[in-house]
Order: sequence, then C-alpha cells, then structure tokens
Amino acid sequence: MPESSNPRDKSQKPKNKSVLVALSGGVDSAMAAHDLLQAGWHTEAFFLDILPQEISGTGLLAARNVTRHLGIRLHCLNEAERFENEVISYFRTSYNMGLTPNPCVICNQRIKAVIGLSLAASLGIDHLATGHYAGTKRLSDGRTGLFKAKDKKRDQSYFLHQIPEWAIPRLIFPLADRTKKDVMKQAAETGLLPLVQKESREICFLKGNYRTFLEKRGLFDNRPGDIVDMDGKVLGRHTGLYAYTIGQRQGIGIPDKTPYYVAALDRKNNRLVVGKEHSLWSKELLAEHVNWLVSPDMALKQPCTVKIRYRHQGGLAKLELLESGRVRVRFFSDQWAVTPGQFAVFYLDDLVLGGGSICG
Repeated sequence: MPESSNPRDKSQKPKNKSVLVALSGGVDSAMAAHDLLQAGWHTEAFFLDILPQEISGTGLLAARNVTRHLGIRLHCLNEAERFENEVISYFRTSYNMGLTPNPCVICNQRIKAVIGLSLAASLGIDHLATGHYAGTKRLSDGRTGLFKAKDKKRDQSYFLHQIPEWAIPRLIFPLADRTKKDVMKQAAETGLLPLVQKESREICFLKGNYRTFLEKRGLFDNRPGDIVDMDGKVLGRHTGLYAYTIGQRQGIGIPDKTPYYVAALDRKNNRLVVGKEHSLWSKELLAEHVNWLVSPDMALKQPCTVKIRYRHQGGLAKLELLESGRVRVRFFSDQWAVTPGQFAVFYLDDLVLGGGSICG
C-alpha cells in the first residue's frame, strides 16, 4: 500500500517540520492552514496578489483575517505582472489560435507552485501546502505520486498534473481525505467561516463571461468569417472564432431539423466548422507538452483512464509515446467533443500518471 503524506495522520506527527500555506482567501485554504497548525507543523502563509488592476477582490482581506485568527505569519506578494505575462497572455493567445484554454492548469504550474516553492526555500521552510482537493502518497519505487482526493466530486488533481515531478514531494494537501461538507462544518465550528470570502466557481480573473473579458481588454481576434459544415458547404457567418468552443450548441445561429454543434475552429481559414451530434464523437487524440509524474513505461504498459476536461468522467485508453514526445491516446470507446487546447490527463486508478495539451 502507498504511504500517505496526510498531515492529519497522527502517526506521522512532524518533527520540527515547517510548511508554507498558499491562502486564496477561501475556506479550503483556510482550513488547510488550520489543519497543519493543529497537527503540530510550524505554519506560515502567503497570499498572491495577481488580479489585474481593473478587477477588485477580497482575497487579501480574508487572508489577513484568517492568519490573524490562527496566529500565523502572512507574506504578501504582488505578482500581477507575472500573472499577466504567464496566464492571461496564454489565455488570450489560445483563443486567438482557435483553442480552448484552461488557465487554472497553467496558473498552478507557472505561478502558484513556482512562486510558492521559491518563497518557501527563501524562508527555510520545508513544504508548500494548498487547499486543493488532491493528495500525495509514497509509491513502491520510492517516488511520491499525485493522487485524486477522497471527495471525487471536488477532486482537483486534473488542475495539478502539469506541476513538475520534482516538486510533488514538497507539496502537502491537507484536504486529501476530507469532504467539502466536512470542511464547511469544521470551518463554522472553528470560527473561520465568517472570515473567508464567498466561494466562487469562476476563473479568478473572469468576473463574468470570458468573451466579455476579452472584448473589454481588446484581446481577441473578432474577424467575421464563414460557418461551414463538415463538407465545407457555407451555412452562414460567425462573429469571431474566439466566441466558440468545441461541442457548443447555443449561439451558432444555423437552424435545422436537428441541431448543429461546433465541430472545429479552422483558424487558418477563419472558418467555424459545424456538424451534427454524431460527428463530434472520436476514439483518438494527440497530446503535446506532456508532463510525466511517473515513469512513462508505467503509463504505457497498461490501459489507463484519460480525462479530456475537468468534468469528464474519463475513458479507458491505451497510450502510445511518439518520437516527437507527443502521446497518442486511443480510447476503447468513442468520446464526445475532444477539444484542442484542453488537457488530457492520464490516471491509473487514483494515481495521476501525467498529461498534456490536446493538439489533435
């Protein structure tokens, strides 16, 4: 059995261990800090101010209230420019290329993990903790693996798969074995719940529709073009490819006996390709920029489960590593709306094997 690194496990009470907790201002990261402190860790926290100037937030105030309540030190860093260059730029570029981005994956990789681990090292702190619903365990080969959380409805391992393998042993996820219901209950009992900001399911910099965000900042390619069917027949006009995503049904504006869905974004020819429901099922995809969290041999020698977006249930598939470094994923059954720009994440039961960006 893999060895758990859950800090709430009393049999693994730390000996002079220290941890830096990433506080977002929400209840999950607040309870992560609470659990570590209660488990005997030397606990400090940090807050990243990353929002653009025109977007206000209450995260910093909540983080200050939480650390004051817990009696721990808070470090505040302004990384808005870096966030703009690394995450918002990626978001904008992806849409203008006809892709559907996932900025949370990129933010966890390039912003939260990198900055958090760097700050921890500068402070002489051993580990970095977050309020993500995920977990780590020691594998039989001595490595530390990234795992799904107990609460499968809240599991966020999908968003963490691009964090480099070397960083995983330094990460702690105190909520690995907890449910959201349990976290909310204890937050109320400990007095933390009134201190945190209201939970939001939105991407942090998208206060409203992502298209509105792009329009207001002038960050999109809004050239109109043709809407064509799978045979290339022109059916109408679109208002800009940035406004559509694979699998979309609403807003196409092409009435028919059965609905059309967005099947592809032809960026080269500025065409929106639409098709009927049956045309969006596929058994294969290509993933690039693959980040392996285990030895690739472990992932290639047996079928695994592949998620093609966060809410996807996952499909059983066989992986093939190509000379280019890309991975060909062959599903055992058809999958709906495979979307370039999203991430394909590979699992063996609850263990995250790795994953990469869907490119074909």
